[in-house]
Amino acid sequence: MKKLFPYLFVLAVVVSSCTKDSKNPFDNPDNLPPEDTTNITDVDPTSFVGLHQNIFKPKCANSGCHDGTFEPDFRTIESSYNTLVYHGVVKNDPNASYQYRVKPGSLAESILWLRLNEDIDGISGIMPLDAFYDPESEWNTNKAEYLANISDWIMDGAPDMFGNPPNSNDQQPGILGIYAEADGAPCDIAERIGVPMGSQQVSIWFALKDKETAPQNFQSAKVKMSGKIDFVDTLATEFALQLLGSPETHSGFLNEPVEFQHKFSFDASTFQSDTTFYLRVFVKDPQQADTTQIPQDGSQLYIKKKFSWQFTN
Repeated sequence: MKKLFPYLFVLAVVVSSCTKDSKNPFDNPDNLPPEDTTNITDVDPTSFVGLHQNIFKPKCANSGCHDGTFEPDFRTIESSYNTLVYHGVVKNDPNASYQYRVKPGSLAESILWLRLNEDIDGISGIMPLDAFYDPESEWNTNKAEYLANISDWIMDGAPDMFGNPPNSNDQQPGILGIYAEADGAPCDIAERIGVPMGSQQVSIWFALKDKETAPQNFQSAKVKMSGKIDFVDTLATEFALQLLGSPETHSGFLNEPVEFQHKFSFDASTFQSDTTFYLRVFVKDPQQADTTQIPQDGSQLYIKKKFSWQFTN
């Protein structure tokens, strides 16, 4: 028995340690990523916003599938795009024919298209799997329409949610959120920025981000304001975006806390009270040849509304 005592002691310590650390931290809902509850009406079904809303999120981001368990991650618009376009392939066909999950402008070189139409190895199934195993799935009823929408998006160059074309070497800068204050009080930004009538000093923050370049390293960042939604006039007012010494934290587009490092301010009393003013952000990433414009002419209407302000009573 004396010889067994040290081993029993070690076993007790191991069991105790395992028991102590057995609690899963992700059982706490506060530790889970924010849920994308975006639901837009009258969205173009061939746009990436439409594809995410109608296909990728409801039919692919199911529990145990593309819900963050493994890529592509279809939980949010941003994670969907970044894990599809010019993203390397993990599970290839037997001949390793594919380099990207989505190759803009080419169905034949996009393994997403293959996975939606063929079982690549005879055991993986045709995506989405719930439709593959359920003949009565809504996907099967509308399959031709859904595939046509995905095909149109890929062949149109696979633009992102803002209508920007992708870059094979570096993702273009994006925006995680907008925040605004009028005379020091937060503005309503549900559909567009609402500025109370009679306000004077208005400040608008943008949460600019880029995968490779820190916001403080952008070569330039400015915003233009116009009374025309598509900026057809040449008299748009231009403002330099101020880089804050310390980032401020506010809610982003998905109501999650994000860091805002750029803002600009203006005197609202000098603007007409019966006009909606639209904003365009221009960001120059040193790794990009061209300046990124958000939103673009081809962006969805609801996004253009997000980047606008008007007086409210």
